[in-house]
Amino acid sequence: MESFELFLGIVLLSLVWVQWAIRRRRVKLEKLRSLPPGPTPWPVVGNIFQLGFVKVPHKSFAQLAQVHGPNIMTLWLGSMCTVVISSNKAAREMFKNHDVVLAGRKVYECMKGDFGDELGSMITAQYGSNWRLLRRLSTTEFFLNSRLDATSGIRSKCIDRLVQSIQDASDINGATSIDVGRFFFLMAFNLIGNLMFSKDLLDPESKKGAEFFYHAGKVMEYAGKPNVSDFMPFLKWLDPQGIRRNMQNHIREAFRIAGGFIAERMEDKVYRRSKDYLDVLLEYRGDGFEGPAMFSSTTVNIIVFEMFTAGTDTTTSTLEWAMAELLHNPHTYKKLQTELKTVVSCAEKLEEKHIEKLPRMCPAIPLASRVLPLALGTLLHRFDWVLGDGVKGAEMDMNERMGITLRKDVPLKAIPLPKS
Repeated sequence: MESFELFLGIVLLSLVWVQWAIRRRRVKLEKLRSLPPGPTPWPVVGNIFQLGFVKVPHKSFAQLAQVHGPNIMTLWLGSMCTVVISSNKAAREMFKNHDVVLAGRKVYECMKGDFGDELGSMITAQYGSNWRLLRRLSTTEFFLNSRLDATSGIRSKCIDRLVQSIQDASDINGATSIDVGRFFFLMAFNLIGNLMFSKDLLDPESKKGAEFFYHAGKVMEYAGKPNVSDFMPFLKWLDPQGIRRNMQNHIREAFRIAGGFIAERMEDKVYRRSKDYLDVLLEYRGDGFEGPAMFSSTTVNIIVFEMFTAGTDTTTSTLEWAMAELLHNPHTYKKLQTELKTVVSCAEKLEEKHIEKLPRMCPAIPLASRVLPLALGTLLHRFDWVLGDGVKGAEMDMNERMGITLRKDVPLKAIPLPKS
């Protein structure tokens, strides 16, 4: 009798499981049918191998879109469902009419850790009151025209230091190529440091600044690497590439150093004529409903760190590509040099007021429209640039690689020749 009851129980459980599995499969099939068309995924790996082991997956996306959908298609990266937008029309529809619905974001494994505090993160936070608060603070205190106008002296000082560092490298090494992107990165990092902390983090005497620079750079390096744990979540506990583990270690060290900067500021009673962004964060007081009553030290750390990672990598890659395109197209390079000579003489210093008279220096978003044209224009104004080893512009390697941003696969190296 007991054996029969046991058998009956197993049969009933089996039937329940089968019914659940059938229903789950039906729901999954209905979900799949509602998705845009796309290439048939393989088991476990999805469409990863159909991307072709390339450093520039956007090119593979474009090729697949020609076959599976000119506007929108579905790809499975392992178990991660990804919808690819491949036309201006579809992108306009998405961002204009469905922006709030699609405002959520995927939080990658390397970003999940001890400091994944969504309250202070604009990168990992989902759309909501906290995200809107951070966005509003950034807009009104960091990117507002009046604030940007007030910090023109800081930008000028950082670009002067960029010129001086290139001049020093030229004096030491002579007619030797320099890593142009590296110098742009140093300038962008120091600029953000001045806007955030009112100090030069890359001052030769600042050991803490150099350490912060190193750890921030390593975080950006790991964040830009493809992580198999994102595509196959069952491997996340193993972290086979060590990306999450290494990235969190560097974040922890960067936060420790930034925490020291914050503590110094809280103890600093020296009057400053103008506030920097750290002052804004420390003095913030909210109503406790649409956001916190005040920011915790961890939240401040997260906001500060994200400003560095977001501001330096994008600025560096944009400037490096701009310089590379100019050297790749000597005719355009000469035209821009001629345009510069008509606006500012060789004896003068290029300033922000000159930029609006240089139509080839296309403005972008508020902060970028001041930094990018001024930095690029200043280097073209102060130096003549040539490629090393007799390489001609048309022979340059202009291939791309993916990271946090789209970078040059081969870093740009060129020789700066100071103008007399």
